[in-house]
Amino acid sequence: MLEERVLARCPSCRNTFSTDQPGRQNCPVCGKPLVVPDLRTGEAGGPHEASGPDVSGRPAPSGTPWERRSEVGLVKAWASTVAQALFEPSRLFAAVRIERTGAHVGFALVTAGAFWIVNQLIGRAAVSPERLRRMLGTAQLPPGVDVESVVRLFYPTTGWFIIRIVAAPVLVLAALYLNALVTHGIALLLRQAKRGFDATLAACAYAFAPTVLFAIPACGGVVAAVWVAVLTGIGLKELHGMGTGGAAASVLLPYAVLCCAGCGVLFVLLGAMMRAIGQ
Repeated sequence: MLEERVLARCPSCRNTFSTDQPGRQNCPVCGKPLVVPDLRTGEAGGPHEASGPDVSGRPAPSGTPWERRSEVGLVKAWASTVAQALFEPSRLFAAVRIERTGAHVGFALVTAGAFWIVNQLIGRAAVSPERLRRMLGTAQLPPGVDVESVVRLFYPTTGWFIIRIVAAPVLVLAALYLNALVTHGIALLLRQAKRGFDATLAACAYAFAPTVLFAIPACGGVVAAVWVAVLTGIGLKELHGMGTGGAAASVLLPYAVLCCAGCGVLFVLLGAMMRAIGQ
């Protein structure tokens, strides 16, 4: 028995509780087994992270390469994490420590932010305003859309281009948290969110690994978007202990809603265009 009660945090449900018993025991909130460290050696601080199995009953995870970058090295840790996310996602998500939110967000910022900038630089170098004008000159544009407005969209002025580059981290953060909030909300509605928002955020953050494909012009972004959705589902399954159906629904329902909304807007615009042409 400890000399005084200490605070411990369950690695499964993330709830904090007090105890005077060290060693193996069950969380009083979720009932999952864990191990409270023996602090009679004089360690201070709290609450202490109790080790124990995750939601699938496995031992406490060791951390992804990115979470262990101080041991592995920054570049090697990032490359190993991306490689595992793309080709061994179950292994990667099984190693995630969900309490290390800063590391998860940092990985998404570094990966998506850097390759968004690469994408913008490649697009700037590969496409010139003159080439765009020649391509659009043979195309039939919708009423009200002129060639110069399309050129400005794909080849902005230097000022707007710099703003796009500088705003990359903000855009990545907004996309990450919006994706995580919507996905977690759907998971809550389906009663599939078993480990809190941090687990969903970790799944969404590491699922940004395919944004390295932004470096491939044209099709890279489309492939990356699909791959991100797939990895998010795998991450939810591993980190929340969801079934395949629950993970797929949590990921795909927001896309389905957006698709329906987009189709509705498209039909409204097409109707307005047809009426304008008829007049």
